[in-house]
Amino acid sequence: MTKRKALGSGLDSLLSSPSRFSQSTTQGYSDSPSSIQVHKIIRNRHQPRKIFKEDEIKQLADSIAQNGQISPIVVRKIDDKFELIVGERRWRATQLLKKNTISAIVIEADEKTSAVLSIVENVQREDLNVMEEAESLKRLIEEFSMNHEDVARYICKSRAHVTNLIRLNELCDYAKEQLRMGNINMGHARAVLTLSENDQLRILKDAVSKQLSVRAVENLAKPRINKISNKNKDPDTAILERQLCELLGAKITISQSKSGGVISIKYNSIDELQGIIEKIRKTQKK
Repeated sequence: MTKRKALGSGLDSLLSSPSRFSQSTTQGYSDSPSSIQVHKIIRNRHQPRKIFKEDEIKQLADSIAQNGQISPIVVRKIDDKFELIVGERRWRATQLLKKNTISAIVIEADEKTSAVLSIVENVQREDLNVMEEAESLKRLIEEFSMNHEDVARYICKSRAHVTNLIRLNELCDYAKEQLRMGNINMGHARAVLTLSENDQLRILKDAVSKQLSVRAVENLAKPRINKISNKNKDPDTAILERQLCELLGAKITISQSKSGGVISIKYNSIDELQGIIEKIRKTQKK
């Protein structure tokens, strides 16, 4: 069995060319696939996808039974086992069919390369729900020392998109779970992002039970946001503060005194600050 080296043995080599990476992960490999015993394949612990719908796996199994396995899965060898990198749905469908073997490409990859391939491939194919994607991008940054711009380049999305997604990790556990289940969307989540966990929980429980729109959730959240902003502030300052918050998508605090004032912008990372600066520049160009 011949192994194929995955874009070099190191992480730097793997990520050196986003276009080459995208081509490799989305268009398959040139090597001939091998037939591997299904029971020897283990799940990738870095797999970002947590929810697999049974009906979708059943439909895929029916398709494989009728048409055969069109695309091989991608694995790496670990001792006498094979760790799954790409193709978990196909692997699950094959198990459902009680087949003994599955068509697979075996590549050489260390754990970092395997993890990044699994995460980025899923994100590029848009196989993840919003929360799974947010958690996966956070993992790329924290575990593999990537910044927002790096991640944006490798998943072929804007840095603003990456920053907005990563901020979803600040939500309360209930909000995260509802995003995973698809009961709310990113608009609902962003509307309550600056609120306390208790306020998030209260508003989103109401949103889920009544199937409220994003606009309705925004209207429920505004009094709380305004209350936080308006405390000990004159009305004009509070209005300006709220307008800046909406414009920049960040928490803004204006401190006023007789001799002048200070505008404070809260951010969680340099990448988020750069995103805020970009929004200011775009506003100046209008």
